[in-house]
Amino acid sequence: MDSRTTVITVSFNSAQIIEKMLQSVPNHVAIKIVDNCSIDNISETVSGFNNCDLIENTSNQGFGRACNLGASESKTEFLFFLNPDATIKIDTISELEKFADKNSKMGAANPLIKSENNKTRLKMSSIIPCKDLPRPKVSEFGEMPVLTGGALFIRRKVFEEIGGFDPYIFLYHEDHELCSRISKHGYSLWHVPSAIAIHVGGSSSGRSAKISHWKGYQMARSRYYVLNKFYPSQAFKKTFWPAVFGLINPFNLLSIRRSSKYIGQIKGAFSAQIDGGAFKKI
Repeated sequence: MDSRTTVITVSFNSAQIIEKMLQSVPNHVAIKIVDNCSIDNISETVSGFNNCDLIENTSNQGFGRACNLGASESKTEFLFFLNPDATIKIDTISELEKFADKNSKMGAANPLIKSENNKTRLKMSSIIPCKDLPRPKVSEFGEMPVLTGGALFIRRKVFEEIGGFDPYIFLYHEDHELCSRISKHGYSLWHVPSAIAIHVGGSSSGRSAKISHWKGYQMARSRYYVLNKFYPSQAFKKTFWPAVFGLINPFNLLSIRRSSKYIGQIKGAFSAQIDGGAFKKI
């Protein structure tokens, strides 16, 4: 059976967590792993999966560019961007394909995304303008104003039509920006509860104070860059002040890891104000 969907995963030192994801994908579904110059010998981990191709970058090109590279190597009708710390059910992809076949204006969709402890959350807000839609019940199919990039199913023709992920966003908020362009092109975004993914948030990049600081820094730079497209006069204050209020929250001040994240965001806001926040590395 030929696959109608290609799973695309971006890895960065993800060898210890990616195997469960690979095992969860049906054998007939093609997988493209784009590795951003890891040092954990991920090639050994993926070598046992015949449906998996490893694409190795010689430097860390960020999430969006890596996704675009994986998409350029895929020829299937659909693309499914899946984080390395996520797993899916045996029928997740077929349920997403089934829904897309019945909804021609669907541009992209999220499956029902659960955490390890079975909690679910629908992403209803964006840092940039989006549709004002009623919140669907978790168990109901519903149109969404924005989707999360951790398990993003999209028609390949739509992805190519809108130009893929913005290559100047290194990490974070690229899903907000992508969804905005999908909607502007006249396609809808959907929550498909008949398809299920399990996502262990944060495991794909680690949880130490040092990594939290780095993630906060990148998050703020991306936030500024995306906001600057829509609110040029407000991009700095909409990036800087949430970071300050997060830092002075007593709950965060008591944690080295959480406070490191907000300190990184403050530094990232000032950095982005200087150079625009765009990721330029080639």
